[in-house]
Amino acid sequence: MKLKFSLILLAFITVLSGFGQDDFFLKFIGHDFFNNEKLLNTKIKVLDGNVVVNEINTNESNTFKLILPYGKTYDVYLINKKCQIMYLRVFANIPVDKRNRDMIYELDIPFFQRDGERFDTIQFQKPFHQIVFNGVNKFVDDTTYMNHFLKNIVRTVILDTVKSVVNIPKPKEYVQLSGKISLDNDKKSVLKNKTVLLINKKGETIAQAQTTNFGVFVFQHVDADEADGISVMLSKIENPTNAKVTLESSSKDKIAYAIADANQTCVFKNSSAVAIIYKLIDNDFRYNIGGKLISTNGTTKKIVTDRVVYLLGSKNNIIQKSKTNVLGNFLFTKILSGQNYSFAIDTSDIPANEHIEICTVKDKLVTRLDSINNKRYHYKFLSTASSSFNDIVIDDSELKMNVKGKLYGDNKNNPLSNLKVLLMNDQYETIDSGMTDSQGDFSFKYAPYNKQVLLNADNEKNILESFNNIMVFDNEDNLIKLVSLVKGKKFNYKPLSSEQSRIIEVFVDDPWLNLLDREIAAKKAAGSAETIVESILFEVNKTELLPQSLQTLDKVILAMQTNKNFNIELSAHSDSRGSDIQNMTLSQKRANSAKAYIVSKGIDSNRIIAKGYGETNLVNNCGNGVICSEDEHAMNRRVEFKISYL
Repeated sequence: MKLKFSLILLAFITVLSGFGQDDFFLKFIGHDFFNNEKLLNTKIKVLDGNVVVNEINTNESNTFKLILPYGKTYDVYLINKKCQIMYLRVFANIPVDKRNRDMIYELDIPFFQRDGERFDTIQFQKPFHQIVFNGVNKFVDDTTYMNHFLKNIVRTVILDTVKSVVNIPKPKEYVQLSGKISLDNDKKSVLKNKTVLLINKKGETIAQAQTTNFGVFVFQHVDADEADGISVMLSKIENPTNAKVTLESSSKDKIAYAIADANQTCVFKNSSAVAIIYKLIDNDFRYNIGGKLISTNGTTKKIVTDRVVYLLGSKNNIIQKSKTNVLGNFLFTKILSGQNYSFAIDTSDIPANEHIEICTVKDKLVTRLDSINNKRYHYKFLSTASSSFNDIVIDDSELKMNVKGKLYGDNKNNPLSNLKVLLMNDQYETIDSGMTDSQGDFSFKYAPYNKQVLLNADNEKNILESFNNIMVFDNEDNLIKLVSLVKGKKFNYKPLSSEQSRIIEVFVDDPWLNLLDREIAAKKAAGSAETIVESILFEVNKTELLPQSLQTLDKVILAMQTNKNFNIELSAHSDSRGSDIQNMTLSQKRANSAKAYIVSKGIDSNRIIAKGYGETNLVNNCGNGVICSEDEHAMNRRVEFKISYL
C-alpha cells in the first residue's frame, strides 16, 4: 500500500510595522488538508509547556493564523474528529541579538486518517513536525526530524517510497492580493478607475488590475515569491497638490505611503521595513454588488419593489436570490473576482409595453434588460474591475444591517425578557445595544454593516442564573444554536457564517429609508433635524434636471408622501469655479427646479423651502484660487435636504 503524503512548506520573511520594541513575533499561518481536500472545522490549541495560551477553531475555513511571541517553545495541537490528533512544535526562542524583525511562516498541513494498520499511531504522541529559527533571518523546517518521523510512522510503505514523496519539488504558492489606494489629503480621496501594476524584483510588470470606484484593486493567482510590489500612475488633474498616496490592505490597515516621482508614478515595493506583498494577501476578499430596478413604459418611470432578482453563474445556475426593497434596491454579497455572472428577473408578470432598467444605487443607468433566456431577462458581466463592473460594486461602508432573533433559557417555555443584549463587532466593540421584549425577541435596525458580529448579554438582573443553556432562534422561530452558559459569566455568541445569515439582513444604505420606516420615523422628536446629501445633476451652467436626478428626487417624493411629519429645506451648492455672484444665482435656480419637480408630483409647496448657497458652504478647502482635483470640486456640487420633524 502506497502512502500519498505531501508536505508543502513555505517560509516567508517580513518586517511588520506597528509594534513596539518588545512585540517581536512569528506570524504562523496554517492551511489544513485531508486527502488533498481542504479540511474545515479544526480546533487549534497552542500550549506553552502545560499552559494553554490560545485556542481557536477554523470553522468554515481550512486556514488559521497564530501570533507567537518570541522567547518560548510552543506545541500547536491540531484536533479534527475526522483525523488523527497531532501536533507540531515551534521553537520561537530566538537569541536576543537576533530579535530585530518579525517573521511569517506558512505551512500546508496534511492530516492523517486514524489507521493503525498503515501508521504507527503511537508516534503521534511526539510532534509530527518541527519549526526552527535558522540563526540568521528566517524560520525553517527541521528536515532531519521530519524524515525521521516519516520513517517511524509508516508500517507498510518501504523507505524509498517515502523518500521519493518527501523530495517532491515545492510547488509555487498562488495567492489573491487585495488593497485600496487613496490620496492622503483632507478628504482621503480614493483613486478610482486607475490601472495598478504588479511588479517583480526587476521592476517588470507581471500583471495589472483596475481600481473600483472605491479605490479597491484585486490581483488573482499571484506567485507571492515573484511579486515584489505595485505601482500606479497618477495625473496632475487627479493629484494637483502632489499629496502622498496611501496603500491600505483590504481590512483597511494602512500599509505604506508613497510620493509620486517626476513621471507621476507611485511605487510600493517590498523592503526591510515592510513586506508589501504579504500584507496584501487576502484569499477571502469578495465583492458586494447590487443596483436598482426601474420600470419604464417610455413616458413614465417607477420603482420596482418586492421583485426577486437572481444572481446566476456562468452556466445560468442560480447562486443567490435577492428581493428589491421599497426603493427598488437589491444586493448580493460574497462575489468572487474574475467570474462570469448574470443578473436575471422573471418576465412572466411584466406588461408587454414595459421595460426594466437596472440602475446603480445612485440612480445611474447601467443597462436595459432586454435579453430573454428561459423566460428571464439577463444582464451578463465579468466580476473584474472595469468601468461597467465598477458601477454595480458596493463598498462595505454603503451597507447597513438589521439583526433580529429570539433568546430562550433551556427551552421555549422560558423566553428571556428584559435582558440587555449587546451587538458587537469582531474587535469586541459595541455597535448597538437593546433590551429583549416579553417574548425574548431582540432587534437592531440600521446598524453599521460588519462581516462578523457577536452577541453579548450581561447578567445584570440575574436573569440567566437558573439556566444552563441559552437557545438562539431566528425571527421565524427556528433554532439556530444552543449556547452553554458558565455560571458567573456573560452570554457570548459568535455565530458561524451560516448561522449569521439567519439573523442578519444586509441591505444597501439609503438615508431616505429611515423616513420610509414608520417605526423609525415615529421615534423622531418634534423640532429635531437632520441633513441628507444627494447628487442632483445638472448640465454645466444649466438649471434643467437630468434624468438621473429625477429618479433621485423620486425618493424624496416617496418619503414625503409616506411620512407627512417633516418638512425640508432644499439647498443647492456649487463649487468655487466661476464668479461668486454667478454661482449664487445658478444655485438658486437649480434649487427652484428641484422644488418645482417635487411639487409637480403632488407635494404641498409649503413643505419645501428652496435656497441657493452658491459657493458659500464648501465641504473642503477648494475655495477661490485653490488648486483641487475634479473629484474634490465635485464634493461641493451637491443638493442638501435639511429634514425638520414636526
